[in-house]
Amino acid sequence: MSELNPKYIVAVAEQLSFVSAFLGGISATILITIVVFVSSKKSVSWMIAASALAACSLLVAVIASWRLIILLHPELPIAVEPFIIKILWSGMLLGYSLGFLSLLACIGLSGWLRSKRSGLITSGTALVAVVFFVLATPFGAN
Repeated sequence: MSELNPKYIVAVAEQLSFVSAFLGGISATILITIVVFVSSKKSVSWMIAASALAACSLLVAVIASWRLIILLHPELPIAVEPFIIKILWSGMLLGYSLGFLSLLACIGLSGWLRSKRSGLITSGTALVAVVFFVLATPFGAN
C-alpha cells in the first residue's frame, strides 16, 4: 500500500464509521428478527449467518475507523507506528466490504422466505447491487 495522506484516511474513516454503524444496526435488527422466525426453510439459516456476519463485520469497521480517527488526530500526545495505521485501514475496509456484501446477501435471500418468484427478484436485485458495489468502490485500492 502506498502512503496515504492522513487527512484522506480520516475523511474516509469518518464516513465509513457513520455508514457502518447505520448498516450494522440494520443487520443486527434483521438478525434478531430472523432468529425468532421459525421456519424449516434453509434460507432462514443462511439469512441468520449472513446477517450475523454483516453485523459483526460492520462493527469491526466502526471500531477500526474510530481508532484511525483517534490515532491520526494532530494533537495525539504519542507517536503512532505506521503499521498500526495500515492494519486499522485494512481492517476498516475489509470489515465494511465484507459487512456490506453480507448484508446484500441477506437481502437477496429474504425473498426466498415468501416464494420462488420473490426470491428470484430479491436475489437479482442484490446481485446488481453487488456488481455496482464492486465497480464503484475504488478507495484505498493502491
